[in-house]
Amino acid sequence: MQHDYIPIYVDDMPYSQEIELLETSFIFKFYYNEVDDKFYVDLYDYYGNLIRSGEPLVLNQPLWRNISDDTLPAETIVPIDESGLATEITADNLGITVQLCIDDLGDDENGN
Repeated sequence: MQHDYIPIYVDDMPYSQEIELLETSFIFKFYYNEVDDKFYVDLYDYYGNLIRSGEPLVLNQPLWRNISDDTLPAETIVPIDESGLATEITADNLGITVQLCIDDLGDDENGN
């Protein structure tokens, strides 16, 4: 079984898209920073109010980890390469093998 995921379009960055999670709509703004060669997301509520800015996309690390904020999505969202090939997020793999997964499957056989 595969995860649900939020589509990412590297060639369109920077761009925003509305994502519905647990019947709550959020606006995700994706962008690339050439200086540090990383991808980031800003999170807004449905009305365009900024919730969190500058969250880096880090392979296998949940977005907004270690942040307690009731305005953040309830789901755990993690950039994952389900093929297991990627060691970092790049323009060549983001949105292709590395997907922004909504971790709604529970623990896998490895206890992760």
